[in-house]
Amino acid sequence: MSPRVVLEPKAKDHSPDLYRPDVMAESVLGFDNVDDSAVDFYHANGYLLIRQGFSDELTSEARQELISMINSDEPNCESIYYEGTIREKLSTIDGDSANKENPDRDSLALGVQSDQLPAIPSSERASFVRKLMGFIPEHPPLAAIASYKPMMNVIERLADGPVNLFQDMAMIKPPRGREKPWHQDHAYFNLEIGSRIVAAWIALDEVSVDNGCMFFLAGGHKGGPRLHFMRRDWQLCDSDLADTVQTAAPMQCGDVLLFDAKLPHGTPTNNSDKHRWALQLHYLQDQAVETSDEARLAIFGSEGKNVTC
Repeated sequence: MSPRVVLEPKAKDHSPDLYRPDVMAESVLGFDNVDDSAVDFYHANGYLLIRQGFSDELTSEARQELISMINSDEPNCESIYYEGTIREKLSTIDGDSANKENPDRDSLALGVQSDQLPAIPSSERASFVRKLMGFIPEHPPLAAIASYKPMMNVIERLADGPVNLFQDMAMIKPPRGREKPWHQDHAYFNLEIGSRIVAAWIALDEVSVDNGCMFFLAGGHKGGPRLHFMRRDWQLCDSDLADTVQTAAPMQCGDVLLFDAKLPHGTPTNNSDKHRWALQLHYLQDQAVETSDEARLAIFGSEGKNVTC
């Protein structure tokens, strides 16, 4: 499989005030302890943090598989995203706009795309990988996480019925790696607004406030879709976060954060000297109906609405 290669623009620094650990996430210990009250908590708050969901053996094998992928000349995935700082290592990218300091809005989220891995040694190239997508069928250690029966049983309870995995990503935030601005995952999906989508964010190493843990607005999913803007990314307006109470979710290796796709969330810059390793998987209820870009943007889109942020 030849992956789509995305060289992202250099991300601007975000204000430290955008991510405030006002409250720490509540949790339950293990999938077996997810009872009816935990399911009710999920529906009320939009998240459920499960400690020690996966064994050290499973998470270690998954992390090693990702390390092999980012160091390989054939990672066997659909897409691989590189931090914008990789541009400093590259003199030219197709003689085009890869080294622009201020890319236009339309290219902000996607950057420069190609079907060739960056022409630098793999050991250097690997240190800039931010995200991998579309790899489950080719990588059994990662498929073992995605299909883990105790997790699937909980997700189906939260979705109130059978689900299918419809998106798989590895969220690799390298040292000094960029922020993922505040957003709602549903804003990226052409699915009816009432669709039950459960995200599973699985820590494959320690995840801290310092290295880019998840921040979210507990209960914010109940407010429905919010307008998104093309700024540092396809994101919520920074000013919308000014007076919010934010929940931070530091996690240990093997912990699992399950959350509703309408939950507003984001992750800050990795200010540590270590990679932050995580998987993010999206599960969709069986009867969900697909829509179009136009239908999605009519709900989540903002450009042309004369709103600034």
